[in-house]
Amino acid sequence: MKSCIVGKFESFHRGHQKLIEDARKLAKIVEIFSIWPPPNSDNLLFTEKEREYLAEKFNVKLNNIKFDEIKNLTPEEFFAFLKTCNCTYLVVGIDWRFGKGRSGNVETAKILGKKYGIKVIPVPPVEENGRKISTSWIKELLKQGSIEKANHLLGFKFFTMGVTVKGQGIGKTIGFPTVNVKTEKKLLLPFGVYEVELTYNKKTFKGIANFGTRPTFNGEKPILEVHVIGKKLEIKKQALVKVDFKRFVREERRFNSIEELKKQIKLDVDKILNE
Repeated sequence: MKSCIVGKFESFHRGHQKLIEDARKLAKIVEIFSIWPPPNSDNLLFTEKEREYLAEKFNVKLNNIKFDEIKNLTPEEFFAFLKTCNCTYLVVGIDWRFGKGRSGNVETAKILGKKYGIKVIPVPPVEENGRKISTSWIKELLKQGSIEKANHLLGFKFFTMGVTVKGQGIGKTIGFPTVNVKTEKKLLLPFGVYEVELTYNKKTFKGIANFGTRPTFNGEKPILEVHVIGKKLEIKKQALVKVDFKRFVREERRFNSIEELKKQIKLDVDKILNE
């Protein structure tokens, strides 16, 4: 037997986790049929590689379906497709719409489920302060720098995966060597300094990150730089790392001198260590 879930599943937030939890009560195997990429795929919260990581974290199989392949299916044709995928149960949100023109709803699904031998289980949304948790809400919070609130809705820390790239070595010359991380996505964060955790080679380290253009050094392109606090860490270039964002510390700004910058970084590190 297999439980199936249908949706975008861009972020695996707490609402998505509730669907997975209920689906697992019905069958050991849980498969997510993710409509991917969604029609509006600009500024995605997580990349494909990151979503695969999350699927593994929550012990589910992630099956991406191209939107163009299903957009013209009628509700019944869509259920016929689910039948070929050996779905025993279909767990969905109570406001789920499906089929061409979003013409099908949960009641339609229940009727078609009886015909095709698929039991449909509707699940109420997970709310926070009376508002339904959604990926769009989480994006709003991240863009405001409200990392802790976004993490609360996600149920885990917002993160990015990327490869290490060679920098200019400025951090090392001022006593704060950094790991420069090239990401595959646009970070939906304001330029600034963040408390982070950096995971490399299955080990996690406390860190401080600057995401921005480095105005003190007349930088132009946004870059993510992570300083590992209290550890001398040698990381090879093009190594895969994961950066978890814990909280926003302050906005990025231009300093009048290197000494002024060094003093501020020390204050930032002390704040992270002592709060």
